[in-house]
Amino acid sequence: MNIFHTHYEFLKNEADLLLKHAQQQNLEAIARFHALSALNNLSANDADSLNALQLKHAFNVIAHENSYESWTELKSALDHAAETSPLAEINDQFYPKGYTTYWNIWFAKYSQAKKVLSEGKGFMLPFKNQYFIVEEHFVDSIGLPHTLPEWNEIGNDWIHPKNVKAWLSLNAMYVKAIEARQ
Repeated sequence: MNIFHTHYEFLKNEADLLLKHAQQQNLEAIARFHALSALNNLSANDADSLNALQLKHAFNVIAHENSYESWTELKSALDHAAETSPLAEINDQFYPKGYTTYWNIWFAKYSQAKKVLSEGKGFMLPFKNQYFIVEEHFVDSIGLPHTLPEWNEIGNDWIHPKNVKAWLSLNAMYVKAIEARQ
């Protein structure tokens, strides 16, 4: 499982849902389209404009929310990471040997882990095809200090982060931390 390809598919689904919700006159979805200058006057009262929305518009909203100028730029960044990052294929990189003394909660399903993460504090990390939530001391000890602003930008979720650019920045930092440990 390449985590960058998986997240790309997740974002494609998010764009599809965003488009459907906007066309159903969901005000929150419509407001997200206002981030695009060409659509900043979009209104729930204008059914013709809502029906004219296309998936490419939703893709660009998602790209903008992830700190990219376009969907093409976002896709290119994820493709590059998928091909070059040693963290693309998730094994045990986030749970190094000797780190078993830390508190953590394990999950087989992402949805369960996300629910627990949203209810409290912590940081969600992958382990093979599982997920675990750790305290700030754990991420500090593996070389990704909890005080990094990127953690907040990704919503403390390494699997489906809120911001791809911040996630890729953390990814690069963690690759260096792994290399320093070896």
